[in-house]
Amino acid sequence: MGTLITIGIGIIIIYFGYLIGVKKMLSLIIGYDDNTFYGDKDKYAKRMGLTTIILGLIVITIPFIVLLFDEAVIQVFKIMIGVYVFIMIGIANYWRLRF
Repeated sequence: MGTLITIGIGIIIIYFGYLIGVKKMLSLIIGYDDNTFYGDKDKYAKRMGLTTIILGLIVITIPFIVLLFDEAVIQVFKIMIGVYVFIMIGIANYWRLRF
């Protein structure tokens, strides 16, 4: 059951990445404000959408990697996702404040 929930969450994350990157729904990004954004909105939407889709793909692969190796791999994925979230925050702030 946990495998299906994890895959479902990954699909939802990919869908949000699609909405951000393709449909340009920047309001889904926490902290986004049209009044304080100084960069190119299209590039920002594409980059944030792509990084969100990659995060969703990482979440989807977790159950399959655990099946192949063992439960000990979960700790590695937790660290990977934590590092990736910090990378996403860095990308968001760099492109949001770029002139």
